[in-house]
Amino acid sequence: MKYQWRVYPKIFILLLICLYVARLAQAQSVTPADLETVVDTIAKKSIEKQSAVGLSIGMALGDQIVLAKGYGTADLELEVPATEQMVYRIGSITKQFTAAAILLLAEEGKLKLDDPLTMYLPDYPTQSKVVTLRQLLQHTSGIINFTSLPTHRRLLAQNVTHADILNRFKDKPFNFEPGTKFQYCNSGYYLLGMVIENISELSYEEFIQKRIFNPLKMNTTYYDKASRIIPHRASGYSRWGDKFRNAGYVNMKQPFAAGAMASTVSDLILWQRGLVNNSLLRPDSYKLMTTPGKLSNGKFTSYGLGAFLRKINNKQTIGHGGGIIGFQSDLIYYPELDCTIVVLANCENTNPARISRQIATYLIKSKTETTK
Repeated sequence: MKYQWRVYPKIFILLLICLYVARLAQAQSVTPADLETVVDTIAKKSIEKQSAVGLSIGMALGDQIVLAKGYGTADLELEVPATEQMVYRIGSITKQFTAAAILLLAEEGKLKLDDPLTMYLPDYPTQSKVVTLRQLLQHTSGIINFTSLPTHRRLLAQNVTHADILNRFKDKPFNFEPGTKFQYCNSGYYLLGMVIENISELSYEEFIQKRIFNPLKMNTTYYDKASRIIPHRASGYSRWGDKFRNAGYVNMKQPFAAGAMASTVSDLILWQRGLVNNSLLRPDSYKLMTTPGKLSNGKFTSYGLGAFLRKINNKQTIGHGGGIIGFQSDLIYYPELDCTIVVLANCENTNPARISRQIATYLIKSKTETTK
């Protein structure tokens, strides 16, 4: 009997260890090696089809970066390969930083989201309408989008002032009554950048650097300028037929608070984790950021404050894409999976959102199979 009691516990313990190892393997079925193989295949196909020149892709599960890698070419003329360190213009992902800046000022009691725009920009002609900061943040203001004007593209190289940009759209008729519809509007975020400057008495660039980039240690994110020396800066391209061309010049004063940032995959993961972990904003502010907007008729939109709120792959997501001459970008967060995916591209013909969806599809499929 003594012998049996000595053996059986050992067998029992061994069985427990086997079960633990099996469960651990099941939980970690999406190994870094498997993930890298899948992402390699997706990225290389995009480059082989000439829909992309260079790509940098980053992915995090929780706070842990499980993949950060470059594909293709960052500079065709100098034959520089793309790496995970490349800095790309991120276009409208900039709007997330602008929205966060407004929320920081709201936390300090320096503004309220339902304040009228004219409280901070008294000379802006709202044509007898009341436009609130919340409506600007949620793209429901009705103000015309200046980047949709026929003259916009040919004016991109101009060195401009705020007055120059405002003169393009401030006197044009509203598209609809404020609060009644959702219509994506870069003009609104341009105006929000001016509000930030007027309240903080800092330039938009200085405010974002001091209040967002520095606290989150985002050391490879910039308010972009052509004259600035930015290490590992990727060159931008467009495709005409079967040939790539250098992208046209854009004076970055033009996109301003609606799209003037440049960043890396690792910094954008830091940004997303900073939001989720409430390292920057209070929990109630982040909740506001990720709550769908509500129209005057009671219907909800798929946009919060600087964030699209959509179901992708049948999962809720929080994110934003960006497109600017020569570049495309996508930053997406899956709360249920606690997964962040960043895809940055240096060709305006690339579709980063499609690439991030393909990666997420694989991840979701793998996790689903482990639970069967």
